[in-house]
Amino acid sequence: MKNIIWILINCNNLKEADKIGKSLLKKRLISCFDIFSRLKTSYFWPPKTGKIKSGKGAMLITETLSKNFSRVYKVTKLIHSDKLPFIGAIKVSVSDEYYDWVKSEIV
Repeated sequence: MKNIIWILINCNNLKEADKIGKSLLKKRLISCFDIFSRLKTSYFWPPKTGKIKSGKGAMLITETLSKNFSRVYKVTKLIHSDKLPFIGAIKVSVSDEYYDWVKSEIV
C-alpha cells in the first residue's frame, strides 16, 4: 500500500467545480476528479457575527500526490469565486498499482 491524497474543494456550483477540476487535470496536477452535489451547507457569515448562512454547492475531490498540494491550492485560488475557499487534503492508502497510475498521470 502507498499513499496518495484527495484534495477536497468546496465550490459554489457544479460549473465552478468542473472548471477547476478540468484546469487542474489539463495542467497534470491531478490524475482525476469527482464532483458531488452538496445539498446543504451551513456556516457563520460574516465571520464573528454569530449569523448562520446556508447554501448549496458542489464538492470537488481530486487525486494527486502530496507534492502537488501547494500547486493545486494556488491554481484553485486563482479560479475559485470565494475569497476564502475550503481546500483541504486527506491521505488515502491505495494499492501499489493504483499509486503507480496516479504518479504516471501527473507532473
